[in-house]
Amino acid sequence: MKENKDTTKTETKTNVKATAKAAETAVADTEKVIADLQAKVQENLNLAKYQKAEFENFKRRNKDAVTNAFADGQAYVINQLLPVYDGVVEASKKIADPADLAGFAIIRKKLDDLFTQLGIEAIATENQPFDPKLHNAAAVEKVDGKAPNLILEEWQKGFTFHGHVLRPAMVKVSGGA
Repeated sequence: MKENKDTTKTETKTNVKATAKAAETAVADTEKVIADLQAKVQENLNLAKYQKAEFENFKRRNKDAVTNAFADGQAYVINQLLPVYDGVVEASKKIADPADLAGFAIIRKKLDDLFTQLGIEAIATENQPFDPKLHNAAAVEKVDGKAPNLILEEWQKGFTFHGHVLRPAMVKVSGGA
């Protein structure tokens, strides 16, 4: 019986050792799985941060593109209105009937108000020095008593839109000596 007890103790010790070894292996495997999962979590977190930053950049670029496209569309429509404005100005210079002249004055006032509302400004020309960024010199004339490069006459009004030249003013400029 003693032999049976010793065998049982030996088997129990072997089983305990095997169970301990299996537990250690299970713990090691579990720790490896945990480490792998933590690495995957960090990788996914980094990917999420990258995607968020990319999306923020996309939104900013898209907002800028929409803003620029809107401004370009406005400038296009305004450029289509400028010949209408020129026609109203020219017609009002040639009309003799006061009733007709009053009608053109109303149209011009509405166009001027619309331009002001949209941020369109006329380019100053009267007694201004010639600026090739703002003015188009259609003629040069030497005038005694006038400094060179001084605008003498405006032939067509120029306009800016939010600081950008839509159309330069067509002018006659005084020439040099």
